[in-house]
Amino acid sequence: MLLGVLYGVLAGALWGLIYVAPLFVPDYHPVLVALGRFLVFGAIAVPFILAHRDELKAFPIQQRKEAFYYAFFGNVLFYSCLTVCIRLAGAPLAGMFTAMIPVFVAMVANVKYTREGRGLAWSKIVPPLVLMFAGLIIANITEFQHFTDNMDSPVQYWTGVGFGLISIVAWTWFSIMNGEFLLQHKDKSTKMWTALQGASTLPIVTVIFAICAWGLDWMPEGTGTLSFFGPRPWVFLGTIFMVGYICSWVAMLCWNRMSQRLPSGLGGQLIVFEAISSLIYAMLWRREWPTVTMVVGFMLLLVGVFASLYVFRQATERLQAKPINVRPAMTDDEDLDDEIESRRYAQVK
Repeated sequence: MLLGVLYGVLAGALWGLIYVAPLFVPDYHPVLVALGRFLVFGAIAVPFILAHRDELKAFPIQQRKEAFYYAFFGNVLFYSCLTVCIRLAGAPLAGMFTAMIPVFVAMVANVKYTREGRGLAWSKIVPPLVLMFAGLIIANITEFQHFTDNMDSPVQYWTGVGFGLISIVAWTWFSIMNGEFLLQHKDKSTKMWTALQGASTLPIVTVIFAICAWGLDWMPEGTGTLSFFGPRPWVFLGTIFMVGYICSWVAMLCWNRMSQRLPSGLGGQLIVFEAISSLIYAMLWRREWPTVTMVVGFMLLLVGVFASLYVFRQATERLQAKPINVRPAMTDDEDLDDEIESRRYAQVK
């Protein structure tokens, strides 16, 4: 379990860079940075698949389709909607929606587990979730108040809220379904699964990027040989390569390895470290010290995370320690002997 948690924390720390990456290229639309990230992810994944074709045979066509669905909802749709939410409603609100994700994942996963007869008691799972949610809200409250005080358009704000809600649904579905798949297929290569997720979305991401960049004129005008990539093409390409490799390939590989080791109800909660990391990176970028509310929020958040880990670990240990009594099947003669013996015992009584 510890190794799985470490993989989840590392994935969250790397994903936190996504929120500051657009600051490197402020003259470019954030959606282009997001889509460029997945272009690089796919471009890295395709050569890997070609070099490991033997491992690809372990994934039938249906599982390759699943890789596309999970990657589209968990990567492309989630991050694109979150980016639009940041642009229309502000980063603090987007951070609060991110704070709601681990709560939704844990609750939806536990409903699923309960139907399967392996759910945790709600009295044990709710308190840590409340602490986590409260911690992230408190950590973001100062910036949220600042944004709402300077809000220009209510329509724009509530449109951003809508995109934020879509991002929650997309990630919740991805986290649970992707985690359940990997738990049920522990023999599968997480590297190949990650590569499939990157390569399968490459065609659709390429089309969407082209439409947004040049069809909708979101790409700023540039000069020189690479003018179609804007005024600072090498900085833009370097940024999307960095987030594509680190925040997609490496981070997704860590997340998939975590998902193969932890139940999705617990693993999905580790997305909180993305929110923590993004705030820390933002503070470093601005060269600011964290506020009192941020410190208090982080402390509550960490207490909630450790409490949740304790609850799930206790449940796992109980399941592992529970003896399984399997009575061997008896032959017809043994059944007859048992029946005769029981009747004799009844007569004696």
